[in-house]
Amino acid sequence: MLSKNKHKQMMKRIVFLLLLLPLFALAQQQQDTIKMNEVVIDASKTNQRIQKMPISVTAISAKKLETLKVDNLTNLNGFVPNLFMPEHGTRLNTDIYIRGVGVSKGEASVGVYVDDIPYFDSGTVNFELAEVRKIEVLRGPQGTLYGRNTMGGLIKVYTPEPKNKLGGALKFDYGNYNQIKTVGNVNVPVSNKLAFLVDGAYAHKDGFFTNKFDDSKADEMDTYSGRFKAIYKPSSKVKIRFVLGKEKSDQSGFPYAVYNPETQTINDINYNDPSAYNRDFLSGGVFAGYKGSKFDVNISGSYQKLVDNYEIDQDFLPTSVYFIDMDRDNKAFVQEISLKSKKHSNIQWVAGLFSFQRRLYKDVLVDLTSSHGTTELQKTYDQDIDGGAVFGQIEIPFGKLNLTTGIRFDMEKSSMDYNYDLVSHGRTIHRDDFLHYLSYEQVLPKIGLSYAVKDNFNVYATINKGYKAGGFNATIEREEDETYNPEYSWNYEAGLKSTWLDDKLTTNFSIFYIDWKDQQVVQSVPSGRGIMVKNAGKSESKGAELESYYQFNKDFNIALALGYTQAKFIDYEKNATTDYSGNYIPLIPEYTLGVAANYKYRTTALGMKYIQFNTNYKYFGKHYWDVDNVSFQDAYGLLNANISAVFKKYSFGIWGKNLTDANYGRYYFTISTLDKAYMEPSHPTQFGVFVKAKF
Repeated sequence: MLSKNKHKQMMKRIVFLLLLLPLFALAQQQQDTIKMNEVVIDASKTNQRIQKMPISVTAISAKKLETLKVDNLTNLNGFVPNLFMPEHGTRLNTDIYIRGVGVSKGEASVGVYVDDIPYFDSGTVNFELAEVRKIEVLRGPQGTLYGRNTMGGLIKVYTPEPKNKLGGALKFDYGNYNQIKTVGNVNVPVSNKLAFLVDGAYAHKDGFFTNKFDDSKADEMDTYSGRFKAIYKPSSKVKIRFVLGKEKSDQSGFPYAVYNPETQTINDINYNDPSAYNRDFLSGGVFAGYKGSKFDVNISGSYQKLVDNYEIDQDFLPTSVYFIDMDRDNKAFVQEISLKSKKHSNIQWVAGLFSFQRRLYKDVLVDLTSSHGTTELQKTYDQDIDGGAVFGQIEIPFGKLNLTTGIRFDMEKSSMDYNYDLVSHGRTIHRDDFLHYLSYEQVLPKIGLSYAVKDNFNVYATINKGYKAGGFNATIEREEDETYNPEYSWNYEAGLKSTWLDDKLTTNFSIFYIDWKDQQVVQSVPSGRGIMVKNAGKSESKGAELESYYQFNKDFNIALALGYTQAKFIDYEKNATTDYSGNYIPLIPEYTLGVAANYKYRTTALGMKYIQFNTNYKYFGKHYWDVDNVSFQDAYGLLNANISAVFKKYSFGIWGKNLTDANYGRYYFTISTLDKAYMEPSHPTQFGVFVKAKF
């Protein structure tokens, strides 16, 4: 067995060689002139090309996602400037931050759509990616076209469309810690008008950590998913798309351990009450499009249902103090009708009507154990949310100058029926109940100008308004904490988009400033036994982003994604004795960096097409865990690499993640009543193999 020092030396040599392989191979090739095709961004709804849009956007193709081994949305960290998704030990909630805008509890600030179906609940957005056609990430408010919960940005995931060709694929992936992932799909053309596609995936991991209390795995997980898509084209003018997806996730235990902020050390994971998170999620939609002579019409309707159960030893100690058992049943219906200009019209426009209905039910049991016995808190939440909107956007060219302007009128009403009972020593004591109603109306304007300095050089500036509705708190100890208010922002952005060297080099740069009012922030309830959402007075976020892509030749390219964010509270007085004004907003890395090098070594040996080498490095700057700015995570970097041999019908290869075994905290929280802090440790070095076949 290698000593620890020898093992580290060997790992460094392997990493060094993996980094240099593309450069060695590059020396053997001559540069070719490559013209990059501009990508049309579907999320724009108005046929905009990425290099012409007056907005910061990143589009990642299926091939790039596979090369970078993006298995879920959290893997996008580093590859998209100023995007950060801290990975919890559970998929109950997934935080998404873009340019400092996000929240760890409550309604999302960044929208997520999969096949044009909005995933409203934060418990649904962390899922295993199976077959993906592309992912688009739009930074900055998207309220004009997408509504109130996209004030930070928008992530859109597109899965493959059925084609008129029989075929399919199967991929198997295996890594250390018994990580298994199998993905398959079958495409079946029924006729020249009808085709359908079925895909499925299964993923398992034994987990990286062990619970010392009973020697069980603290983060074992199984995930099953499937999707059915059908395309029907009765004529050249009509297209109907149907999609139905199902996902089931079973997670055993959570890898949280007591953390000492002074020594920055993590204890062993050691808690006594078995914990789990089980999720069933169903989504489906019908989308119909009609191509008219002067404009196109699109009509859509979708449905989603989330049923999950969350059981957690909330104190994470070997003795029983807090235990939570929560069941949720959430449903949502969405409808939209829009009219859109023809693709080649001089003036591009879109206008439409949008509505949604959400039904949310939550049943929570909390066991509080002390020397006096166990007290059970029984809480139920029955919430209805109904909303609608009228929206429109238009793009008008004036020679080299292009004007984009839009507006959305958003309406929403919601109600909460809350009931709270306490059971102690066989007695049920009614503690609280209320039935509240909230309603909001908001106008969301947007204006943008872009100017074509040259055919390959555009500059732009935009101003738009962001908005997120208010809501109801789950843990309530005072009447004034039952609800929280909406938050608002004005967003200012300027940038340039350019291509150089015969389109080999693409460079996009932007700066932004967000003026924020009534930001929704998470803080503990007065007793410390739970958290709630409150409003800070005023905040701001400012920064810059750089994306660059250089195609040396047809076989070698390098991509760079760099983001800088400074997000602070300008005016935030928690109470009469605590003032957080001037503090940094937590969970926002100062920097995000992603660098990826990809090289194809072409060879006909053994019937191969080429051998592909990829190395990528992701870096995240210092960020604070709490609003008090005491505990923090120092900057850290992650090095990943993979090598694959590609044949005509199949491919296989090896991959590695966190090859330098970087040590960092993935997530942090405190429980003030226990005077303890907790952390989820970083994942260790991972490596594995894969094989993929097409037919």
